[in-house]
Amino acid sequence: MEQDVRNLVQELEARWKSLTIANDFVFGKVMLDEDLCKEVLEAILATDIERIEYVGRQDAIDVTEDGHGVRLDVYVRDDRGTVYSVEMQATDTHELPQRSRYYHAMLALSQIGKGAPYRSLRDSYVIFICGFDLFGLGRRVYSFQSRCEDDSDLCLNDGVHTIFLAATSPTEPQEGPRVNELLDYISSRKVTGELSSRLNEAVEHVLDNRKWRLEFMMQAIKDQLNVDKGRELGLEEGRKLGLEEGRQLGLDEGRKLGLDEGHKLGLDEGHKLGLEEGQTIGEERFAKLVARLNEDGRQDDIVRAATDPAFRANLFSEYSIGLE
Repeated sequence: MEQDVRNLVQELEARWKSLTIANDFVFGKVMLDEDLCKEVLEAILATDIERIEYVGRQDAIDVTEDGHGVRLDVYVRDDRGTVYSVEMQATDTHELPQRSRYYHAMLALSQIGKGAPYRSLRDSYVIFICGFDLFGLGRRVYSFQSRCEDDSDLCLNDGVHTIFLAATSPTEPQEGPRVNELLDYISSRKVTGELSSRLNEAVEHVLDNRKWRLEFMMQAIKDQLNVDKGRELGLEEGRKLGLEEGRQLGLDEGRKLGLDEGHKLGLDEGHKLGLEEGQTIGEERFAKLVARLNEDGRQDDIVRAATDPAFRANLFSEYSIGLE
């Protein structure tokens, strides 16, 4: 068991040392440098920005208690009131256009108060820096605004701007040298100018920061614990729900397919529902445990809990964290 813990720590250490700016955690920390963040925005937008201020530093935006909150890598506002959300996206999750729509909605809701006129809304930019070409056209920059379908020269001017950058696409001189330098560095870590040099130094600073290293490792462990425990609880809850759902579905389907086949379908459906419910329960339960251990300074116990089920069970008992 101790060897498993050591292996996990070594794996996380190796992952940390190999991270680049293309990792969203590292990117978010690098962009905490106000001057560097402003320079990156200027490179992407090909314009000068007088100054920026941070609206949120990787904080979640929750407009309603039961809504789907978002945690933004970079969320800043410039001197004109324009707001920017910049996200690093390493893999294609096949929902970035829909996510950009949701981000714009959240940014708008966070700007405007009850009773305020809609004209008080400022322009918003949602920018995804991707390690792939989302649209497959070989371009490096894809910029979108709301335009009339009947007359493409007519812009809605609703202040909504969405930009997808493809770091892996070939260099496009017409996009400007700074954005190409930025994307070249993200895709290949090539230092070719002042901006990429500053970014490279900032990445090294992040990787040398012990506090951020611990934060990354704890988040990685928490995520793994949630996945493992969610699967474990999902199986347990799935068996229970499978019996209940299986009986009901078995009766319904059994009339058509026979009792045995109906019961099997019921168990399968119940198992699926149980996995989903168990995943949610596992995430909430282990989030509480990790938070409590972190508050008590027991980081080593967090690591051990990742691979020792019996030890995890004892910790739940010790902190009185049950299945709720």
